[in-house]
Amino acid sequence: MALDCAIMYEKRVYIASDHRGFILKTALTDWLAEEGFEIRDLGPDTDATRVDASDYALKVVQALKTDTKAFGILICGSGQAMTMTANRFQHIRCALCLNGYMAQLARQHNNANILALGAELTGTGLALDCAKIFLNTEALGGRYAERCEILTNLGGL
Repeated sequence: MALDCAIMYEKRVYIASDHRGFILKTALTDWLAEEGFEIRDLGPDTDATRVDASDYALKVVQALKTDTKAFGILICGSGQAMTMTANRFQHIRCALCLNGYMAQLARQHNNANILALGAELTGTGLALDCAKIFLNTEALGGRYAERCEILTNLGGL
């Protein structure tokens, strides 16, 4: 699968969580709407029932396979299950970010297309900061575009 590592992303975000990330997902979708992003909330619709993070990560991964100019945001308790699931796919570069600097470098150096957050590791303010930086930072290209190509060529599902 050829992946354009110099892609220009649009203001469209697919977002999903598990039950532990639901409250943070709600805060992020509110912020995204205020910032003018087109939001595709892929669930869940409540935190009342336990759901598996991987099931919701797959929804975002599948959406980004065809909508290659959109970003993704995944949220679970630690962010780990979402990140591990998403990164099994060749067209995904998912970065678990715990602060704004990690979000900046994930975009600049790896052209990450999904931001993963741990709802139990980051408060709402820090998560919003990560999202703002992630969604507004451009990839640097050059040798970093070569890294993106290497990651893509490693394969995956």
